[in-house]
Amino acid sequence: MLNERSSKNETIKNMKIIFKLLIFSFALQSCDNKTNVNKQKGIIQDTIKSTSIKVDKNQTKGKKPKFFTDTFEFEYYNDNGDYMWLYAKKGNDNYSFVNDNNNQRNLLRGDICEITWKKDTIYIAGDGETPEITEWLVSIKKTQDGSVSKFRKEYKKELKYHYSDESYSKSGLDELYLYAEYYITNSKNKLIQSAIQNKEQLEYSIESRTENNRYYQVLGIGYTFEHRFTIMQWIYIDVETQKIYEYDIANEKLIEFK
Repeated sequence: MLNERSSKNETIKNMKIIFKLLIFSFALQSCDNKTNVNKQKGIIQDTIKSTSIKVDKNQTKGKKPKFFTDTFEFEYYNDNGDYMWLYAKKGNDNYSFVNDNNNQRNLLRGDICEITWKKDTIYIAGDGETPEITEWLVSIKKTQDGSVSKFRKEYKKELKYHYSDESYSKSGLDELYLYAEYYITNSKNKLIQSAIQNKEQLEYSIESRTENNRYYQVLGIGYTFEHRFTIMQWIYIDVETQKIYEYDIANEKLIEFK
């Protein structure tokens, strides 16, 4: 009788253990199902986000480009590359605009102008025609004479120049003329200022030099008296950076002209 009770109790105990194991197994399966559902939800949400981004991009196609307008101080043109460029500045900040759609070259350095531009694509040559977004000039309007424009109206003489190297092209000489004119107009050299005030004929010589492994076009600003050319100031033009330097004879060094 005792053995029967013991056996019966043992059977009940085993059944309880089996029942607990079944409950635990069901709970684990339920958790797995929830995890899979959450993963599927995540995939669906990612797909929705990706699709909505594509839709946003497609919606921007065909829209008119946004135009920007601001006032700048003109610096110079550069038509020697794959694209034609116009350089300007605003305060201490420098700007460049693709100038392919503008054939006018009537601005002088220092002129104040109003520029309208847009963002558009250029393709970098030599780099697999890589596209790059940059500023494209749409229109430009001069609003005020700069110092060089005023100088031309008041001085009313063309600068004379001379050189010995036959390799200079007409376009190269024209560019150097603009540098010489800009420097003379804004120079603080008292001899040059006096010559301008008295409407004396100003001239400059042209040569090339290499200093500290950098290539410069060197202009000697001066005047001719009794067939003798006298230089009042040497200036160095860095061909790569387009910067102008005054040569300080006393200290034998170049000082950037600003």
